[in-house]
Amino acid sequence: MTESGLENDEGQGRVSLREVSKRAPRILQRGDSLLLDEGAAPTLNDLAGALQFALGDGRIWLNDNRMVLMQADVLGALQKQMIRDVGMDKTRVNCMRIGWQEGVKLAELVKTRFAQENLTAALAAGPRLHTLEGYAKVVTKRFEFDAKRKTYLGEFDWIDSVEGTQHFRNFGVCDCPACWMQVGVPSGYTSTLLGFPVIFREIECVAQGAARCLVIGKDVDSWGDDVPELQIFDLARDRTVREGPWNPALAIPELSAAGPSGTDPAEAIIGQSAPIQRTKRLLEKASPFSEAVLLLGEPGTGKEFFARHLHARGTTPKGPFVAVNCAALGNVSPSDADELFGPEGHIAQARGGTLFLNDVLSLGLGLQARLVAFQHDRSDRPRALRIIAATGPSPLIAMAEGRLRSDLYNLLSVLPIEVPSLRERRDDIPLLITHFLSLHRKRLRKTVQGLSGATYDLLLRYDYPGNVRELSNLIERGLIFAEAGGFIEINHMFSSLEKLPEVARAAKPHLKAATADLVDGHNSIEILEIELLRAALVETDWNVSRAARKLGLSRAKLDYRIKKFGLLRS
Repeated sequence: MTESGLENDEGQGRVSLREVSKRAPRILQRGDSLLLDEGAAPTLNDLAGALQFALGDGRIWLNDNRMVLMQADVLGALQKQMIRDVGMDKTRVNCMRIGWQEGVKLAELVKTRFAQENLTAALAAGPRLHTLEGYAKVVTKRFEFDAKRKTYLGEFDWIDSVEGTQHFRNFGVCDCPACWMQVGVPSGYTSTLLGFPVIFREIECVAQGAARCLVIGKDVDSWGDDVPELQIFDLARDRTVREGPWNPALAIPELSAAGPSGTDPAEAIIGQSAPIQRTKRLLEKASPFSEAVLLLGEPGTGKEFFARHLHARGTTPKGPFVAVNCAALGNVSPSDADELFGPEGHIAQARGGTLFLNDVLSLGLGLQARLVAFQHDRSDRPRALRIIAATGPSPLIAMAEGRLRSDLYNLLSVLPIEVPSLRERRDDIPLLITHFLSLHRKRLRKTVQGLSGATYDLLLRYDYPGNVRELSNLIERGLIFAEAGGFIEINHMFSSLEKLPEVARAAKPHLKAATADLVDGHNSIEILEIELLRAALVETDWNVSRAARKLGLSRAKLDYRIKKFGLLRS
């Protein structure tokens, strides 16, 4: 190679590394749908692989977003009622805003699930997702863009639009386009990927009597001065020049602080599900008081974490927090009770703060009696410490069996708070995955692109007998075993130690029943992996590249597994 940077050889078309590096940013910043390979990932099948039906627990997932099935007539009736209640204009604006939010979510899905480095392919995935969700059959006539100049022009046909058809049925022929929610989706999707506002408008609509809906997308400046969508979507007209090429997310994005302003994200309670919200509210109500709290929950639900959270927001946040593993004390004799009650025991250390009694059912009856006496002895004077105890979900059974004194239960359960299992708060799994990936990645100083699609889907279906602690351990293990810069695969995260129950049947509907029976037995995760590989190869007619994309693997990694397991086409 010469120092000029280009070694011309027209016959072989060779270029230097320097020339490639010069060209790459310009290639990434411009795109034309006519130049895109028809099978460029993510294909419709790739996107369909991100749609998971967890029929047993009533959930549908599109990657990390929970979905619902709604009848088209119901959607039409909902919009009809909104129009009657607030009028046509307000309904249109609200529907467009809802569509924008969905478009943003879909763009994040493509960036995180597929680590999409080809911006043209990422934009082309938008119409495929629109089709997958059942809004309409989207036909891309053409789109082109220049990210550096902040220009975009696209034209699309929507065939059999649900929104327009429902509006036509409810109100007859309309004098304006009526696919309001749908037109907001590509606006949010395209604007999120490109990093500058792109507005889509419906030029023709089936609600107007047209045979199909015609949709045009343009950058803001190309629409001229009258762009009311900027106000609807709360956008600003940005005429600044975009710096550098699009930089796709190569890993699941960092989770922002979930607690109050100034709260350390590591100390925040992660979750938005109804069960965890109820637990949060009870903790908030209990925090200003010093009465005893009894945390009820299965092992691994994070009861000590919730106890520390309560202490940090209680009346003595700067005081000591002393955690006692009651199982280590067990049935010690009264003479040995100094470890808990002595001058330098746990209670003395917790003065002015919080004493956390973990697994309080493990305390011997003698120590339970001493603890009751201690509570009664300090009942008539200001409390020097707060007691938070933790136990399993059924302390009443322990009382009936004589393992828990009723007087101790009555003293500790002034404020009972239930900590839900992870099975009860499945909607929080995506947030917890993000949280633990960020937490362990920083601690281990290990760089990975994230979870493969198959791994993510399996985590959404797994039963988690060890609850949140098990999810944290699985992600930590996956990070350690995964290749640096690669994806965390199923075999990195699961081993023969984990038994996959019904999830083995539900994880992939195309698994044979016989295979599921094998997995339900005492066979390892390897059997599930073999069947997942075989099913993907069969579905793609043994097109190894397509099967690799479907599984979230590289071609080389799938080739290795085919040889490793001796998979043959039959």
